[in-house]
Amino acid sequence: MLSGALLFDGYSTWVTRAAAQTQLPTDGLTVEAWVAPRAFEWGDDGKPSAVVNQQDKAAKRGFSLGVGRHGRWQFGIGTGEAWYETTVPKPAALAAGKWAHLSAVFAPTEGAIRLFLNGEQVAQSSVPTTARLAEADVPLIIGRHNQPAVINGTFAVNMFNGLIDEVKIHNSALIPASVTAGHQKDVQTFAGGTTPKAQMEMDRSRYDGDRYRPGYHFTAPNHWMNEPHAPIQYKGKYHLFYQHNSHGPYWHNIAWGHAVSEDLVHWRDLPVALAPTEDSVAPDGVWSGDAAYDENGVPVLLFTAGNDSQRPNQATGLARPVDPGDSDLVEWKMHPTLVTSQTADLDVGAGRKVRFGDFRDPFVWQEGDTWFQLMGSGVQATDGRDIGGTALLYTSRNLTDWTYSGPLMVGDVAAYPKTGQVWELPTFLPIGKDAQGRERRALLINPAFPAGPGEYSSKYVYYWVGTWDAQARRWTPDTTEPKLMDYGEHFTGPSGMVDDKGRSLVFSIAQDRRTERAHYDAGWAHNAGLPVELSMRPDGDLGFRPVEEISRLHDGEPLVDITTPTSIAAVNERLTHVKGDMLHIKVTLERGTAGTFGLDVLRSPGDEESTRLFYDTAAAQLGVDRSRSGNNSSAEPNVGVHKGPLALSNGQLTLEVFVDRSVIEAYANSHKSITTRAYPYRQDSLGLRLFGDGSTVRSMTVWKMGSMTD
Repeated sequence: MLSGALLFDGYSTWVTRAAAQTQLPTDGLTVEAWVAPRAFEWGDDGKPSAVVNQQDKAAKRGFSLGVGRHGRWQFGIGTGEAWYETTVPKPAALAAGKWAHLSAVFAPTEGAIRLFLNGEQVAQSSVPTTARLAEADVPLIIGRHNQPAVINGTFAVNMFNGLIDEVKIHNSALIPASVTAGHQKDVQTFAGGTTPKAQMEMDRSRYDGDRYRPGYHFTAPNHWMNEPHAPIQYKGKYHLFYQHNSHGPYWHNIAWGHAVSEDLVHWRDLPVALAPTEDSVAPDGVWSGDAAYDENGVPVLLFTAGNDSQRPNQATGLARPVDPGDSDLVEWKMHPTLVTSQTADLDVGAGRKVRFGDFRDPFVWQEGDTWFQLMGSGVQATDGRDIGGTALLYTSRNLTDWTYSGPLMVGDVAAYPKTGQVWELPTFLPIGKDAQGRERRALLINPAFPAGPGEYSSKYVYYWVGTWDAQARRWTPDTTEPKLMDYGEHFTGPSGMVDDKGRSLVFSIAQDRRTERAHYDAGWAHNAGLPVELSMRPDGDLGFRPVEEISRLHDGEPLVDITTPTSIAAVNERLTHVKGDMLHIKVTLERGTAGTFGLDVLRSPGDEESTRLFYDTAAAQLGVDRSRSGNNSSAEPNVGVHKGPLALSNGQLTLEVFVDRSVIEAYANSHKSITTRAYPYRQDSLGLRLFGDGSTVRSMTVWKMGSMTD
């Protein structure tokens, strides 16, 4: 028993039996099941995640055994005239990741509904002695609610996520002694008389053969992820956390996924680090945040604590590792109180007010004996007109008591509408010192639009470079004009850290922009971009490139390795033999007389499909042309050309391109990048080809890439 349990994925798997094949007793019944929930749902429409049910609650008919928010499980019975429901108290709530034996007894002749956890009664409520079960003309279903709420028009929720075994429906109301004896009999069948560990680790192999799921970009082990965040090093390991819904590939029930790496490119999955918990500072969501070190050098997590009973429903919470000696930092405990909260009267300048209710995504660093925290928010005029996004600055001497210092910077949404009314995920990293010895930093932000999704949503990361004076708490950007970090419209969600090599590293999310139906069918959504290293260019601007560890993913010797100047035609002849959708390409092209030149990837032999990375000499712009990329399962059409300014280096363009199934990342002259997606229809869209009459290939190397889990 239990070793053969069924694993329910939380959104697409259930067991059903037709109503005509089911006969239930009306004058008493007992429902039992062994369950090991992986996580707990939000509880949309006030409905539990069904373990087993045959219910039409609106008609007050049938029965339901299910698990509500935070593990509070319940049982309901419909008599046709009334619906009677009993929920266990908090001490009897289920624990994620652990087996539990549930028993629900409907005993109308005794006027009672009784609930038992592991053979012990934990709840009882009264029903009339005349009550009788009224059968519902709906299927009996295990793992899925008969009448679920629907998210995004696609995802039925109120579904069980985890293991279920030994579901039993008795045609009588068992007495308490029988329930207890039955549980003890089950336990005696286990080795050593001990309930076994619930084995339900995420299995990445379920996605084998998915032609669009990246192989070497970080992905969640399953279902939904958006921005990775809170990167930190500890005991020789890099830790990365990310926004995660383990119930399905859609935004909801957000917790912190967790992975660890020794080299930034090979990642190992760990259990969820933080999840919404009853009576904690974050009962309704654990949203993006950051990591820092305390006074003893032990990592702490600072997160956006979601609590819908408060306004704003966003504040900063803190968590510490339960065992600092564990280099994997598997288990975390939340601090019992919030450490930063937004107030409506924050001083953001004369004639202005803070955008009360938008307060999220802490970014934290330490200088000397002071910790600094940035919080994303927005600024309005007193008449309610939006002025722009902001990063609010706080300081602390102990990580739990924070003092407000004022806005680090305020945007101008009227002049630069793409920068949004609110800034999310402010990331503030050092990039070197200038000639005067002043620290140079880059401020990265993710624009947000509180009115809802629009033309500019989830497309951009903007940055400013300037000087930072920690003593004066003063940030002086070189210019107030924002600069776009990536020209591809799929690079968002920045986070960052300084590692033990002194590198400022940035992580991002590569938006996949697929339809909800495609997410449902695929079972996953979104992935991280490659980690990049920031630098200060000679002109003072921000430079960035993929971390050098990427080379550890090379699978064997180069497929092509050209080290002397060669014509485009000659190189293309050699490229006819190169096929692949997991490649690393590094090419330096000399402009010569070419007006436009570059590289086609994921190209079909007849050029029916391809994604074109190009440089426009006349406009001095780097761009991508997706008009023939293929948009199979994409939520957006092939939207043509995205581009932005880039200066050549002595007439040369060096492109470092990473093709990873549906992801294409290109870095140009270590200065700008393009992150984009392609969903080719054709199975043979696997080729490479250079173009540009009059240009010359100075060098080119192509490697096949391995997997992030190898």
